[in-house]
Amino acid sequence: MKRYGMTLMVVFGILALMGLLMPSPAPAARVVKIGVIYPLTGGAAAAGRELRAGAELAAEIANGVMADLPMTMAKNSGIKSLGGAKIKLIFKDHEGNPTLGADLAKKLILDDKVDGILGCYHSSVTKTVSAVCEQYGVPMINGTSTSPALTKRGFKWFWRTTPHDRWFTKDLFELLKGLTEGKVRGVKAVPKKDIINLASACEKTEWGSHVSRLIEGWPKNMDSSSENPSFTRQRRRTFPVRCTPLKRPART
Repeated sequence: MKRYGMTLMVVFGILALMGLLMPSPAPAARVVKIGVIYPLTGGAAAAGRELRAGAELAAEIANGVMADLPMTMAKNSGIKSLGGAKIKLIFKDHEGNPTLGADLAKKLILDDKVDGILGCYHSSVTKTVSAVCEQYGVPMINGTSTSPALTKRGFKWFWRTTPHDRWFTKDLFELLKGLTEGKVRGVKAVPKKDIINLASACEKTEWGSHVSRLIEGWPKNMDSSSENPSFTRQRRRTFPVRCTPLKRPART
């Protein structure tokens, strides 16, 4: 299911980039180059390889005709609005390094002349790569980096197709409350005393620093929020959270 989810997010990313490309007035089909920057080596290589496979599948669907698939992009050979232009993916390995990611983005834009960029899994790398794309006016689609700060910078050339960590954190506390009330299907009610103290371990990265503050501050923030007044006050008393930073990065 996780692998399917990653593949689906990449397909959405390819679709989004296709939608951002302007129709070509020339009848001759051209090649649309998309730079794809993921961690293909290092600690997150397994995730990077899955994302690469998802991008390759999306390009295969878009470039060919697969009438049996219930997807618009599978009904035509190439990008219809661009005269049947084919997608060419150019993969780069950022190794989990934000500085390297930015350098790779510059090379893709200046040397390979890509039309758009897809990536980068790690929020820290997405932050630097998206800044390069913003500088050069190249669209970037992200479907796997969940730091809320990424879409709060006022960028015109950066889009994200996945929910960010504020919503994941909200779902976490919704689940905890549902557990205590016996509302989780197939699970007996859990006494509040059994989950009254929570601990969260977050890495010291772009992603980890933001999600740590979200988890630690969520009960306090919700106490004064009108988003769900029926349980915010109770949540503040019931779910105190202690966050501990990790020495080694774990994910985005």
